[in-house]
Amino acid sequence: MAFISAIRRFSRLKEIVNLLMKEGFEEIIQQLHFHTPLLISKVSLEPTKKQTNNIPIRLRRVMENAGGALVKVGQMLSLRADLIPQEYCDEFAKLQDSVKPFPYAQIKTILEAEYKKPLKDVFKEFEEKPIAAASIGQVHKARLKTGELVAVKVQRPDIKKTFEADIDLLYYIAEEAEKYIPDLKAFKPKKIVGEFEKYTEKELDFLAEAKNIDIFYEKYKYSPQIKIPKVYWEYTTSKVITMEFIDGKKISEIDTLTKEEKKKITMTLYKSIIEQVFEMHIFHADPHPGNIFLMKNGKIAFLDFGIVGRLSPDLKENVEYMLVGLVKGDTDLLVRSFNGLGMIGDIDEQKFKEDLFEAWGEFHSSSLKQINMKRFFNSTFEIGRKYNIEFPHNFVLLVKAVVTTEGFAKQLYPEANFIEVCKSQVEHLLQKERDPKNLYNSFKKGAFDFTTTLKKFPQDLRTLVHLLKTGTKVKVEIDHKELNDLTLELDRSSNRLTFGVIIGGLSITTGLLIVADVHPKLWGLPIYAWGSAALIFILSLILTVSIFREKRRGEEE
Repeated sequence: MAFISAIRRFSRLKEIVNLLMKEGFEEIIQQLHFHTPLLISKVSLEPTKKQTNNIPIRLRRVMENAGGALVKVGQMLSLRADLIPQEYCDEFAKLQDSVKPFPYAQIKTILEAEYKKPLKDVFKEFEEKPIAAASIGQVHKARLKTGELVAVKVQRPDIKKTFEADIDLLYYIAEEAEKYIPDLKAFKPKKIVGEFEKYTEKELDFLAEAKNIDIFYEKYKYSPQIKIPKVYWEYTTSKVITMEFIDGKKISEIDTLTKEEKKKITMTLYKSIIEQVFEMHIFHADPHPGNIFLMKNGKIAFLDFGIVGRLSPDLKENVEYMLVGLVKGDTDLLVRSFNGLGMIGDIDEQKFKEDLFEAWGEFHSSSLKQINMKRFFNSTFEIGRKYNIEFPHNFVLLVKAVVTTEGFAKQLYPEANFIEVCKSQVEHLLQKERDPKNLYNSFKKGAFDFTTTLKKFPQDLRTLVHLLKTGTKVKVEIDHKELNDLTLELDRSSNRLTFGVIIGGLSITTGLLIVADVHPKLWGLPIYAWGSAALIFILSLILTVSIFREKRRGEEE
């Protein structure tokens, strides 16, 4: 079996090398040391007649002709403007799975193996001809025995093994590229393959996709504008998804829409992505026109939830800063959000800020209608690549979702502007920031983090001393009693400082509660303000007693 796998791997490598040769990448083949008679056929030495100097187009054609995992690599890269230049992303976004459907006999075998019962016991009707076919799987229209019309998505046989073999080969090519082509090392080929491996793991797990569909279905099941198909879990497995059939047409295929219909669809798309990001904290990461249907009842249906993004609290906060900065023309806030998003290493911070201000100069004090999200994020990722910043994966997915939605919506209804639609969300965010309850919660979290840091300081000091004692050639003599005294004093000081910070915060909170005129009240002042004042008195008393006791102990010694 190992020998057969090696033969297949060699055959696949030969296929890819010859496709690269046909598209004029002979120099790269030589640099990779693949320029051997064993790998190159005579036919590939004749460049294709439709040769072009445009490298992204030529690479896209190589992936398209190679098919399988390479098409999926290109599709994944089209989402990663943080890893490769935008012109490559735009070209790779054109990649479509063009594979022949696999026979109905195989579909029947897979379904019966997954369901552990004959097909006729599950479906009243099952159309043998698929309504869609791609490299991962294909979709058939059917009717359950209970009467519901469904779409059945079935995974291709042995697709996991096929992809695993291609990924092993891609790792080998990436390793050779980093070894022999220094210019490609900046694009981190092995990292890209690693990202692709995670990407395919998610796409090949149909249960994960079904769970994603379910989350969106629960959110939108009563929506008058948006439709998400229902998952029939009894007939869903890791290789099969059975979901409600969506009776509609791809928006990209409809050319009879009125201006009013186009406006309605565009505003629905914009508002839905804002809702997904800021309320649900999970969003459809690939909302291209082929995944969006217009139903006969006028609803917009979202399909294909193989790729979704999720926002952690910290990521959500930085995205909010970025949105407010864009809408308000606040470049300082944009820089703050950028610092929060990227994992920035050892860089010249002053130069970094200057580059950011220059890159975002066109967005400062611009009319909202002039702000183009694609240009903004292109500038952002160019700076990121320059300073070797690694953005959170989910932020990159969010960028792709926003840019894809905006690009499609502008073609549909150019008068609508994504940032203008975001204005109401920004006002909501600013109002939330001014809310005394939110200010109190933010302070409470900050005080907790600060307290935790202070409490860890003595232990961190001990660790530092230990490292100095064991890691340096200079002999360091430390009196343990003095070190213990120092640690004890640090503990006391940190506790007092914590009390002081909490008292100060409670004082601010009390003032805010009084200004906000919060109900219920006692003697004309909010009850919460009285409670806060009582806490201030108790904590101040404890702190005062602690200081006097320590002073007396010092005098006695």
